Amino acid sequence: MSDEMRILLMGYLDGELDDEQRERVEQALASDPALAREYREMQQLQDLTAQLATDERTDAELEQFWGGVYNRLERRTAWLLMVAGVLMLVVVAAWFFFADPGTPMPIKIGVAVAGVGALILLWSVWRERCRALPHDRYANEVHR
Repeated sequence: MSDEMRILLMGYLDGELDDEQRERVEQALASDPALAREYREMQQLQDLTAQLATDERTDAELEQFWGGVYNRLERRTAWLLMVAGVLMLVVVAAWFFFADPGTPMPIKIGVAVAGVGALILLWSVWRERCRALPHDRYANEVHR
């Protein structure tokens, strides 16, 4: 199939052709079974993608959703519980790791130093984010 016919076929599928072009494509489809098969495949693909299309919420709908006290409380509670659970797991794992007499001291020191470094890095990123948040236009628009 020529590139020109492929373009015409896509235009036919989208309903964008004038009368002359539409008639030309219909004649080609009637006389060429391979072209007709390709057109049906294109039509099936278009139908499938139309089914997959999602409706996105508008900014006003999102603002209304996040404006509700329950929605904000629900999200904050979930984060708080998740962070508390992870923190408990880390503390227990560290306790068992450091209390184990079979773990060599250099490994314990290395893990402790890496852990302190990670905590300092997280603290630094959190402080920077807190300072930048009032001036972050995107965050202020999204989290109104």
